[in-house]
Amino acid sequence: MRYPAFLVLALALAGCTEKKPTPSIAKTLPTLLIPPEATVLSREAGEDALKIRFRSLWAPDSVARYYREMLSRAPWNLISDTPMQDGTVALYAERPNGPPLWVTIRKGDGGVGAIVDLAGAQVTGGQ
Repeated sequence: MRYPAFLVLALALAGCTEKKPTPSIAKTLPTLLIPPEATVLSREAGEDALKIRFRSLWAPDSVARYYREMLSRAPWNLISDTPMQDGTVALYAERPNGPPLWVTIRKGDGGVGAIVDLAGAQVTGGQ
């Protein structure tokens, strides 16, 4: 059986790629503020960042209130709270000597509950 040259090349290249280590939750999201009544949908990682996607049974506005309250308490400092026209809310918070946290909240599939993305990045440069 003959295989197209591009398929053979693609398979060969796939075998040669070096898998990069993914950052740990401890370094990117050490304080994991899981949304209320949530399940994990996915996890994505870059070289020094991690994003975990959740589905919450709570309505998006209730989830946003929860995060606003949590990220307004020490040690967190809520830096940005941006509501979008489509109802999505983007929050950004920092804490001393720790990685920042990005939270994105949007309507769940079929208008049920909320989809919540939590993203963190490793702190570098002496922190």
